[in-house]
Amino acid sequence: MEPIISAKGKSTQLRYELPQRVYDTKVYPVRAPNGSTIVLYGHDSGVGILWRGGRPLKTAAPPPKPPPKVNGTQDAVMILDSDDDEPAKAAPQPPTKAEFEDEEEELDPDQPYPSIIQQLRLPLNTGVFHVAVPQVPMASELRPADTIPPIFSTKIVFVVACADYSVRVITLPLNPPPHAAMERPSSAGSRYGEEIVKIPTHAGHQTIPAGVTVTWTSQGEPSHKQPSEDEMDVDGNGEGAAAPGRRSPRKKQARSRSATGGDGFDLLVASHSAELGGLLNIWRFGLAETSVKVTSPISSYQTLTLPNPATKIAFNTALYPIRRHSRLLVADSSGVARIYDPFASRKRHVNGASFESGAFVALFRTNFERAKANSHSPPVLATRKAVIDATWAGDGHHIVALLADGEWGVWDVDRTGPSPPPDPSAFSLRGFVGTSDGDRSAAGPSSPKARSRTSLAPMTPNTRKRKEETLFHGSSSISIPTRGGISVATLPSANGAAPEDSVVIWYGAEVHRIPDLAKFWSRTVSSSSGTSIPGPGLSPIPDVPLLGEAVTSIDQFGTTAKDARLAIPRDIIIATEHRLIITSNTNQPLGRDTNIAFTRDQAEEEETRRADQALLHHRELDLGGVGRLLEDMETSGSTSRSMVLNPRKVLFAPSAA
Repeated sequence: MEPIISAKGKSTQLRYELPQRVYDTKVYPVRAPNGSTIVLYGHDSGVGILWRGGRPLKTAAPPPKPPPKVNGTQDAVMILDSDDDEPAKAAPQPPTKAEFEDEEEELDPDQPYPSIIQQLRLPLNTGVFHVAVPQVPMASELRPADTIPPIFSTKIVFVVACADYSVRVITLPLNPPPHAAMERPSSAGSRYGEEIVKIPTHAGHQTIPAGVTVTWTSQGEPSHKQPSEDEMDVDGNGEGAAAPGRRSPRKKQARSRSATGGDGFDLLVASHSAELGGLLNIWRFGLAETSVKVTSPISSYQTLTLPNPATKIAFNTALYPIRRHSRLLVADSSGVARIYDPFASRKRHVNGASFESGAFVALFRTNFERAKANSHSPPVLATRKAVIDATWAGDGHHIVALLADGEWGVWDVDRTGPSPPPDPSAFSLRGFVGTSDGDRSAAGPSSPKARSRTSLAPMTPNTRKRKEETLFHGSSSISIPTRGGISVATLPSANGAAPEDSVVIWYGAEVHRIPDLAKFWSRTVSSSSGTSIPGPGLSPIPDVPLLGEAVTSIDQFGTTAKDARLAIPRDIIIATEHRLIITSNTNQPLGRDTNIAFTRDQAEEEETRRADQALLHHRELDLGGVGRLLEDMETSGSTSRSMVLNPRKVLFAPSAA
């Protein structure tokens, strides 16, 4: 799978042409054991899986040639005939294990981009419109490996919503299949070691699902204990929860829970459709070490009828055992976003009485649409801006939403942001994307970049035509939604600090980026209060080779803490109708810029120093680490840098004036 490469400035686009129509794409959060990044995309006949980068597969040796026949010899064939023996059925062969090279592929200095080492198309005989992957953390000191479901260390687990009204849970080995497995006949069962759990229509939806999301939890949830300090009040219909963050009037008690509950893990799957005016289904499956456990017949864990059809649902990005890990964001086209907790109790547990699970815990609203200039409709008929897409950010504390007119904003769920608004259900941070500046002039403040385009715009044939259409036909309503979406990629902190969120917003054919949402938010609040100069707005990603096709989805690749400190933007993958486009940042070689090399070396030394200090604190430092600490003490004047009491002072000579 060779890409078409086009470079301009520091940005390079790798374009992969596909024979199928692409509807959705996701970057899997866990890398393969050989170091490859896994990309999933849904197309009109199934799912495609790509393994990008890492150690390539070994090329299979050609089979040995049979020995030549000698004249005068005959092949003797002995036939054993027995009436008692029955022909045995051929047992299914296990998938062949892949073998990899010892080192990763050597990149070309002129084109330093990882290649696709393996690709497969998993046929489902139906179109796949939506793909969802769970949040999977990396094992670290803050999160031991036994607090993560073991299936994620060996299997790819994802969920798809299909055109035949079904929702399917698919597991696949993390390792790319060898080339020999690609040559097997398609009729062979479990051709690549995949397992597919299909939720039938009688237990799911009677129309095409409009979205799907997935997360994992403990089998012991819900624990049905009294709410803790960070738990919000719940309400059965969600309308009375307009003030999120309201504390429970009951006595605050610490909520005791173990890391895993001692009961294993479950997979939570949610999907929605437009049937019955808005339907939400939640399923719950057990997670074994290598498979998803399903009990027959399959039935939904919870089923809800929504006031309006949802446009986006998403489980909270916080991970178990955090209380909010199971909360579900439900946004709809009426301009309302609700948060549903399937484990919240509507009836309190009193003297062993039973209670129902599941309740809405918060509600947020968008602004009203601006009325037309020649409209005389009463204010009671005003409608709110529709929500195109919404997703979680800030470890599940905030919600980033994109509206139909190009406005985007951040809802501060628990009011922990830099400047909470007076109205808890209003945006704490907002701006605009797109080019329809005439529609936003009366909608409120926008980003500096959006405001600068409204003044002294050059008159071109295109703008003249739009002004003539507005003059003779009136302005068009902003309620007509345009295709768009939001991608939030999180870089967790190794020391438990706040994570770093990279946000990509696409609206129509425009793609914008916020490298760090928290810094952007703080800088915007400081500039509005006059304590600092305004910072740059959203950074557009120019020259994306769409070639006339519409964007269907965007996702971001992973990054490292070192690249984040150097402000190197993440690579993103853009799915259009018949191609995948990877936008990569072109790094300058180390030999051409000594400052970058010095900065990287300094960052690596600081990481090594912190790791040695942590190992010394736990009494696990080896002799090599002790040597590095002694060398560091010698270079800093035989004193540890952490023990310096009098830092160096810089004196300035008095002015001659």
